[in-house]
Amino acid sequence: MDKIKKILIGEMGVFSYKILNDILALLLVSFALLLIIEGVMPGLASAHMSFTRLLLIIFAALGMIIYLGKINEIKFEVENKKTVLFYGLIIFAIILIVNSILKFDWWEIAIITIVSVFLLYYLYENIIKSK
Repeated sequence: MDKIKKILIGEMGVFSYKILNDILALLLVSFALLLIIEGVMPGLASAHMSFTRLLLIIFAALGMIIYLGKINEIKFEVENKKTVLFYGLIIFAIILIVNSILKFDWWEIAIITIVSVFLLYYLYENIIKSK
């Protein structure tokens, strides 16, 4: 185990860290595209591959990134910057949520929407605003 750890500390570890970050970005984009395909044409993507397997690969990549970051002492600082991508992802999430509840009756949609808005407000007040 020490031989592997010695290899992963230094240039090889930093290189692996950067490659895994790129792989993670590609995995997340492919996961999002597969969700879009599944939302538009149900059964098309899930008939050929398992979403569980893809999620396990994503979590394995995250675990390796965290491990390599810790042993190479790589610090990750987040800038509190809201970009166009952030707002685009929020709009995309709203579209997916609206699409998923279209088959309900109008009163069920109203209840789901009201409860969701109150939950989001509660989470905003207690988690995001408290920082």
